[in-house]
Amino acid sequence: MTDVGLTRIRLMQGVLLLVFLVFTFRVASMQWLNPRVPPEYGEGLAPRLVEIEPPRGLIVDRYGQVLARNTPEFRVMLIPGELPGDPDDRRSALVTLERLTGIPYADLEAAASSSLAIVDPYAPVLVLDGLSSDQAIQMRATVAGKGGIRIDASPTRAYTAEETLAHILGYVGSIPEDEAAALMGQGYPLDGAIGLNGVESMYEPTLRGDPGRLLVLSDPQGRAVEELAGTDPVPGADVVLSIDLRLQQLTSAALAKGMEAGMAVLRTNTGQERSDPIPGGAALVMDVRTGELLASVSLPSYDPNLFVDGTPEAIADVLTDPARPLIDRTYMEVRSPGSIFKPLVALAALEEGVATEDTYIVSNGAITIRDEYDPNVVYVFRDWTSHGGMDLRRALARSSDVYFYLLVGGYHQPGQDEFEGMGADVLARWARAAGFGRATGIDLPGEASGLVPTTKWKEEEFGVEWLLGDSYPYSIGQGYLTVTPMQMAVLAAAIANGGTLLQPRVVHGYAADGVVTPLATQTTGRLPGSAEHYRIVREGMRDAASGPDGTAETGKPEGVTIGGKTGTTEFGVAYPDGEYDTHGWYMGFAPYDDPEVAVIVYLEYGVGQTYAGPVAKEILEGYFALKESGEEQRVEARP
Repeated sequence: MTDVGLTRIRLMQGVLLLVFLVFTFRVASMQWLNPRVPPEYGEGLAPRLVEIEPPRGLIVDRYGQVLARNTPEFRVMLIPGELPGDPDDRRSALVTLERLTGIPYADLEAAASSSLAIVDPYAPVLVLDGLSSDQAIQMRATVAGKGGIRIDASPTRAYTAEETLAHILGYVGSIPEDEAAALMGQGYPLDGAIGLNGVESMYEPTLRGDPGRLLVLSDPQGRAVEELAGTDPVPGADVVLSIDLRLQQLTSAALAKGMEAGMAVLRTNTGQERSDPIPGGAALVMDVRTGELLASVSLPSYDPNLFVDGTPEAIADVLTDPARPLIDRTYMEVRSPGSIFKPLVALAALEEGVATEDTYIVSNGAITIRDEYDPNVVYVFRDWTSHGGMDLRRALARSSDVYFYLLVGGYHQPGQDEFEGMGADVLARWARAAGFGRATGIDLPGEASGLVPTTKWKEEEFGVEWLLGDSYPYSIGQGYLTVTPMQMAVLAAAIANGGTLLQPRVVHGYAADGVVTPLATQTTGRLPGSAEHYRIVREGMRDAASGPDGTAETGKPEGVTIGGKTGTTEFGVAYPDGEYDTHGWYMGFAPYDDPEVAVIVYLEYGVGQTYAGPVAKEILEGYFALKESGEEQRVEARP
């Protein structure tokens, strides 16, 4: 258990002890100093501890823009313990309540006999919500004097209209029935609310605050007749996101345009029956010094208010949507990264002594390999074009596949120049050192880890040995390798900052009493490499984005020098000519001389240079425009 958890438990124990001592004093006073029995109730009074829910903290962006707030909601609550114990009388009472409220008898009966009601029969159970203030007033008048029911005015959560924040914010919901007993032990009332996803879930203790506790005397029906003692609730602290709402909206718009443009890679009239394409994408802007995410967009998304006041039909539509809007593609979904993986391969080759910055390799558009068991069988591994002779920087700038084939798989053919590659397992060691194959530690739930393949893994998984035909695709970020965009953002930041692996996060800090307390920067290790080798890799990425024949120039913002790299990976079912649909990637950092941010763009359909690059360009131009405008706002205290 964490220190915070132990502190909260000790605090709760202290409060309960204080309440018990006060109650003991009051009972002693009533019995010996001033004995009395409330005449209207007589015998049968019993002490009861009532939880008082604190106001939930707000969620704001890094400049104080409110993204999740509390609004009043009127609802009808059934108190099962106040209903008659006799089955016939109980049934008659529920029929009367049905007639007065219009709530179906079946709903009232289900609430009265729910598992929550069994845990605590005097805990209110929700039977109708969404009442307007006028409806609540009328309902109160209608049920006045009737036991077992009450009209509550309770806070509910309202979220910003910016749907791309849904995955980050999460949502608040009712206490899950299967967790009711455990949560009650933590001080939650059965009719309370709890964060169920996103920041609302991950930062639940901070946002919730500390409940108040009121010791009351209750009659046999559980109704409070006198307050004895109590403690006031402590409001939850406001959570300040690292997200800049303006940059988030700009990033979302740029990504949506790129997704639409990228659909051009799809073919029509192929004579095949193919599944309907589902566009999707992700984009990230990370501070390369802290790991804070300034923008994190996954499309398609959803409205988090749906889980607060949406209809069951609308919720079912989202849950069954084939586009899977509930999945955050920035960190919950894995794909092959393609050529944006090459900077890591280059760094590994330099560090392992496989290559230097001057290593010269010629690509004529493909290399051919004869089968080691049958020389009559020839395999062709293609480059995307014929590049001619290249050193390491130009290989990065041009994104030559043949160059990287040799760095990993080598080249050994009779009568031809040979090249000794690093091998698949050495590359796997570097991939793991860069954080692939494990969670980044993002402060959101449900992170995927991806896969770093090894020769042993393939033998155990498929029962066959690793081949050269596995190493070549591996070297260019394809084959069995899978990653998340979040992992690629961590790599891009490490290349930019000289090797520090940052733990990404969406929360900047907490705000209470007008004071913002930032969280400390967390790291998960260091990607080995000399300053000289990092310089060579960064220069190759600079040439890719700014050189005369670089492949990443489409992502370069106007007037800013950056480092960039594109990637395009094949997936799905082959067309009749053997070609495939493609994912599009872009990875970059900016400015080049003093990096501030890394950007990652992923398109479900597209080509890195043609479609993902322009998205990155628009995002980076927006970032620098916002920075130059100087329109930062102070984070405001709770209103």
